[in-house]
Amino acid sequence: MAMVTSTIANGGIVPKPYVVQKIVAHDGSTVRNTKPANLGRAIKPETAATLTRMMVAVTEGGTGNAAAIPGIHVAGKTGTAETSLHNVYTAWFIAFAPADNPKVAVAVVLEKQLNGFGGSVAAPIAKQVMEALLAR
Repeated sequence: MAMVTSTIANGGIVPKPYVVQKIVAHDGSTVRNTKPANLGRAIKPETAATLTRMMVAVTEGGTGNAAAIPGIHVAGKTGTAETSLHNVYTAWFIAFAPADNPKVAVAVVLEKQLNGFGGSVAAPIAKQVMEALLAR
């Protein structure tokens, strides 16, 4: 789901995922940097722009308003999946920010949440992660 939201943030181009951004030696020197790459276009730029507007609406007045960051347009999408247990859900939230010049993309998935929905339990976590990353 992080790749999905990154693709929308990237104007429809799928980023190649990686785990390690850089390797640093004990003396602080950089041993290796990962160079961002992409896997190709998944959707048209116009489609990505439309999805971005819709995702901004989710955080600025919809089910994902718990991920809103004052002064920053956040694009997000909530999700809730039923499980076989009564009132127990898998809650998720994907987002990127700033919506008009993306710097970060996140995906939060929480399993076995009693009465937990994406907007109420996953979105606040996504907000905290984005705020921490954007503050760097």
